[in-house]
Amino acid sequence: MNKLQKILFYEHHLRKLVIVLGILLVVIISSVSNWINYTTENLFRIFAGEKNVDSSIVIIHIDNNDIEQLGGWPLKRSYYALLINKLTQFNVKKIGLEVLLSDKLAFQSIYDDLLKEELLKSNKVVLSSIITNKNKEGEYFGKDTLIYSNPKNDLPQLSSGHLNYILKNGIFVPSVIYINKNKEVAFAVKLADKEFERKNELLKINFYTSWRKFKNFTLLEFFNLIDNETASRYFNNKIVLIGVSDPSIAKTFSTFYDDELPGVGFHAIVLDNLITNRTIKYQSSIFIAVIFLLILYVTSQIKFKVSHTKAIIIVIIAYLITSFILFNNYFIENYYSLVIAPALLLLINEGFIYVLKNKLKIEETSNELLLLKNILITKEQLLSDLIKENEKNKNEDLIGRIEKLKEEIEQLKKYSDEVEESYTENEVKIFEGIVYRSKEMEDVVKLITKIAPSDATVLILGESGSGKELVARAIHNLSNRKEKNFVAVNCAALPESLLESELFGHVKGAFTNAYSDKKGRFEIADGGTIFLDEIAETSENFQAKLLRVIQFGDFEKVGSTETKHVDVRIIAATNKNLDEMVRLKKFREDLFYRLNVLRIEIPPLRKRKNDIEVLANYFAQKEDSSLKISKGVIENLIRNEWKGNVRELESVIKRMVIFAKSENRNIITLKDLPSEYYNIEKDDFENILLNALREKKFSHSSINQTAEEFNLSRTIVSENFRGIFFKTYVNSNYNLEETVKTLASTDDKLVLDKVKAKVSMYLENIKKDLVKFDNSDFTFIKSKMKSKYKNLPVRYHTYFDEIIKHYLAEK
Repeated sequence: MNKLQKILFYEHHLRKLVIVLGILLVVIISSVSNWINYTTENLFRIFAGEKNVDSSIVIIHIDNNDIEQLGGWPLKRSYYALLINKLTQFNVKKIGLEVLLSDKLAFQSIYDDLLKEELLKSNKVVLSSIITNKNKEGEYFGKDTLIYSNPKNDLPQLSSGHLNYILKNGIFVPSVIYINKNKEVAFAVKLADKEFERKNELLKINFYTSWRKFKNFTLLEFFNLIDNETASRYFNNKIVLIGVSDPSIAKTFSTFYDDELPGVGFHAIVLDNLITNRTIKYQSSIFIAVIFLLILYVTSQIKFKVSHTKAIIIVIIAYLITSFILFNNYFIENYYSLVIAPALLLLINEGFIYVLKNKLKIEETSNELLLLKNILITKEQLLSDLIKENEKNKNEDLIGRIEKLKEEIEQLKKYSDEVEESYTENEVKIFEGIVYRSKEMEDVVKLITKIAPSDATVLILGESGSGKELVARAIHNLSNRKEKNFVAVNCAALPESLLESELFGHVKGAFTNAYSDKKGRFEIADGGTIFLDEIAETSENFQAKLLRVIQFGDFEKVGSTETKHVDVRIIAATNKNLDEMVRLKKFREDLFYRLNVLRIEIPPLRKRKNDIEVLANYFAQKEDSSLKISKGVIENLIRNEWKGNVRELESVIKRMVIFAKSENRNIITLKDLPSEYYNIEKDDFENILLNALREKKFSHSSINQTAEEFNLSRTIVSENFRGIFFKTYVNSNYNLEETVKTLASTDDKLVLDKVKAKVSMYLENIKKDLVKFDNSDFTFIKSKMKSKYKNLPVRYHTYFDEIIKHYLAEK
């Protein structure tokens, strides 16, 4: 037993080991576990979409404009008094004042009594409080201090709730906190009038929407609404939360739906969680994961009709679907990483086992070939000896043995050739992802290997889709910078206003929405390679800045005067004629000379047609290794021009693969080829098609037989014939009898009747549609008959138009 056989002998034990490693990975490395759990839940949120919020919650938030217009921060307490007064008049259910009103300030004291009076009169307000949480990861607050809103200090009978939360693999809110024997219920819990069975229950908050989804008003919008007679309908029997949304004053944090979630928005979501019973149920998360982990273990050890890889994928899909349903419908959270990490490692392990088995097969085949050759040599030697013996002594038995031995040798040679042929080197060459066999690309590959080790700037010229980025990556991968970043930038895809920021970065406040410093692509690529695709699309102003980076490696971030230095190898590419652009002064000459140190020109696919067959087969087998392409398809592909180059070819192959697989075929035929790539002259195709139908005397099955003959779909044949009829009918000045004779090309009455019946049906369908739509406007009719144009080749559309217009004129 060799090494490979020994490893494969213990493959079941290997799977057990992999599962254990997966469990240890998530238990020991918490960052990995947290990332998997966080990513999985966010994916669930993407598929589930945002959920609707409870309509009984309304937010009144104080934004930057409110603060500026109302005299700065803190606001006078008279505004809060007015707010509470009006909301009470509007018959709100409860008012949550999320703003923590601090101790008396000299200029506020005059309004304190007014506010207290409104709070007592309303009897619907829940004030906020906070706990000075020294242990931010903990759940117990016994040694901490409880700080109330100022009015509560003077009027203990006022209601209040704490604003505290805990960050611990999510965001939790303690339902109740006990401090020095004082009980303080959570702010949102107090507003919801919720009771909990457990004394210190932690509520895990479910962020399934943005706080902007709640009905919300700014403070000034509310004050402007007061005099509106219908204003009360927005607030009647609602729970209203009041808080600050200005991020310069209120602390914010990021969630899946909000980059900046203010406290008032957070507590609105907590309240919505409580009212709708949508807080995350996390207590049983490990139990569900363990069940599926056991299923995964059993799946990895038992042999099924399907491969272990497929069985593991089925378990993962089942687990994810179950988890999605539990999370989306019942808000039950799972310990996702406990199943996903071992499952992913198992799939990697299955790939490893698959490679080993293939390697073992090759070894066994090689051994088989060697054995066959040895037997062949022995039998040929024996045959030679028998022939010599037969020459000396003529013997019928010897002649029989000689003939039998010749047959055996012939069979052995044939079998030996078959085994050897299946493992001969294919003519396709693959170099750093570049697939080719042509001399033109061989020259490009040789040039890449020569220039890759240097740090000189490279200019790649080639049409769109010819593989410029693949060449750039190959240069990077073969260079001394391969361990560093390769950063690709499509200059044409970014507007001028963003290109400079994207490449050089910006500092906070450099422009609108620049909330923080950002690294540019050059900074990210420091020590590595940056690939600037479509460099010819940049402006002259940007080219000047780029020239400085190439010369000295220096640049400034947008909005900064600080010069930064990077060590980057630049590879630029364009599909334009850069020499001509320089001559016409559309591209800076000095930049051109800096970029054009080393130059690679990639020939278009139409100039290296030798590569089309190997590329087509490569793309097909990339989709499904069992797929083959018929000779007819390859011949048609080679005859095409491929203006979109390799990218266009790949798209066509992908499309053909879909059609072939939909019919469970492992060979791509001409009927899978899009009609626009079917390389037969239009007039020739019409004649070929008509002649084929004429040969079959337009029989009932002639369309199907012709389709099979040319490896085309029935639709292509029938729709082309319909188009040929339309063309002939228009050219014969709408004479049906003449059209039928032209198409049939015979005096045989039986054939003429068949053709007439077929084409009359086309005309009857048009007439029925015109009667149904009962309109004389051609544009309207055409828009309603889109489906009739759908499969009809475009070259016949104008004839179809003329027939419709002809019948409209006759109405």
